[in-house]
Amino acid sequence: MPKQKTAPAEILYPFHKKFPLKVFSWYRWHKNTKIKSILPKLNKNGKWITIIDRLGGLGDTIITANIIYEIKKKFKNLKINCITPNPELIIYDPIIDKINGYENFYSIDSCYTEVFENNKSNNKIIDYTLDKIGIKDGKYKARFHTRRVELEWAKKELIHLKKPLIGISTRTKEDVKNWPEQYWDMFILKNFDSCSFIQLGDENEIIISNATRFAGKLNLRQSAAILSQMDFYIGSDSLLMHLANAFKIKSIIIFGGSRNANQIGYENNINITNVPNCSPCWIHKEDGEFCNYKIKCMSNIKPAEVDEIFKRNVKEISDKKN
Repeated sequence: MPKQKTAPAEILYPFHKKFPLKVFSWYRWHKNTKIKSILPKLNKNGKWITIIDRLGGLGDTIITANIIYEIKKKFKNLKINCITPNPELIIYDPIIDKINGYENFYSIDSCYTEVFENNKSNNKIIDYTLDKIGIKDGKYKARFHTRRVELEWAKKELIHLKKPLIGISTRTKEDVKNWPEQYWDMFILKNFDSCSFIQLGDENEIIISNATRFAGKLNLRQSAAILSQMDFYIGSDSLLMHLANAFKIKSIIIFGGSRNANQIGYENNINITNVPNCSPCWIHKEDGEFCNYKIKCMSNIKPAEVDEIFKRNVKEISDKKN
């Protein structure tokens, strides 16, 4: 097992109502507002800091690992404690010293809520955290660490399938990020004879008769291991987009217009967008927000457009292997 084992986490040092904790809480908050100037000294002395995966989505945990890597690249002696609701996604990352330990005096939020206010900006989402601590040249690149036993298991699961292997995921929890179900059916029907479609995701994935379905049957790490064996990936803005990038798998990501692909999309992907006047909206269903335009940014992206891009790229993959 990896070295970083965890204590119960208390997320955020609270602003207490009574003295003396109220004074200490305020003092700690004040010192953390100056962390940009304090980090070099903490690094010199090999001190601990906590990075909090504040938004807590599965993809946000991978983004947090990206931020931690960029911090450790500049401040090599810092010891990093990461607080996250998804420890299984980063448990084998060698640069993270502890997961879900008690929050240290100095801490940094991995968060990009500013993107909602600056949704036309083309800054990558990691920049919103890194800029606050003086890191200007961070590389937006996902990280994920698999064990050999996980990879060997995944290879055995897929050994009988026709190549190339194409990973797909059709659903996220946000309706505004989902390509219409009938479009998926049309696209798969046109292409299933030439490759094997491997369907990943959770139990909410649509039923596709011409795909090998792992959706809803695997845990997060098993899904990642299966994805690592893919020759190509097609999906939306989700955890699997980040994992595919970590595995250097070229991908078609169907963004539509709800999110700014320049902010959250990876440069080596083919990010398909459609941006009507209402875009980007950053609608979140769990906040009671819904699209008033029938998610036209997604329905405007026709299967023929995705099909053309897909065939061109899969041909390049096949030519390279031959």
